[in-house]
Amino acid sequence: MLANIIGTMVRFEFIQPSLQSRVFSTGNDNFADFNLIGLVQLGGAIVTMEETHHIAEMSIFCIPHKKLAKVSVPAGTQIWLLGYRNELSSLVTGSDSDSVKLATLMRQFTITPCSKIDIHEEILPLLKLLNAEISSLNKRSRSVICSIMRILLISIYRLSNIESIRLTHSPDELALQQFRQLVEIEYKNRRTVAYYCDELIMTYDRLHAICQRNLKKSPLQLINNRVLIEATTKLKRSTESIQAIANDLGYGDASQFSHFFKKEMGISPSQFKRQYNEKNVPDRDEHTPDFSDWP
Repeated sequence: MLANIIGTMVRFEFIQPSLQSRVFSTGNDNFADFNLIGLVQLGGAIVTMEETHHIAEMSIFCIPHKKLAKVSVPAGTQIWLLGYRNELSSLVTGSDSDSVKLATLMRQFTITPCSKIDIHEEILPLLKLLNAEISSLNKRSRSVICSIMRILLISIYRLSNIESIRLTHSPDELALQQFRQLVEIEYKNRRTVAYYCDELIMTYDRLHAICQRNLKKSPLQLINNRVLIEATTKLKRSTESIQAIANDLGYGDASQFSHFFKKEMGISPSQFKRQYNEKNVPDRDEHTPDFSDWP
């Protein structure tokens, strides 16, 4: 069985060659919100989604969360499997310039063929270090585990031919993906649309046209939607004050936040929270929102 680490947040296993085949499923049940990274060290594996993909020896594959897939591990195959719940994505991918690259890598199914030297010198030492940290039951640290996984993703990104992966998407899809990832990093800082245009090296008219053409919303509406997702989630779950929530979302005082919220939702934050609590709606199955949720 997969090792159950840090509650249900990380699953890690080294599968050695055996006489029996095994099958792992992603995208449903307990693995619905898991991102999966696999390294086929010996033999081969098969990933079945809309199509069947044969993963050769010395190859790394990444499967994003919510992606329904079956990973078949035939007899005689040696493979490493690492899964982490999407709630850890902010810790794994970080919030600096590399985070957009790592999010790009983990937002789509990818296969990265590697050389034996790359695997043995760059990837295996990180997997063994991760295994050692996870095995230290008395002192293992979630921060250390996420840091190792981040370095692992950076290594995979560098080994992957990410530019050819990007070519499989239209220019509009790439621009929207980059915009949404930047919003995910910066939305709590209340950045202007002009800021995102500068970061994307894109004119306002072009970004506006892409958003309207594909999503029927303006860039500002999309930014506000992301703020609202976070605001409504906090109002439902958190015991923090309206002022604390406002501060977390980049507002200097609660009145500014309340004005924004009421303009978008039609009611004040306190009214929203009260109405939700009165309904007594259980939300234990709600997942932590991210840019995949909008729009």
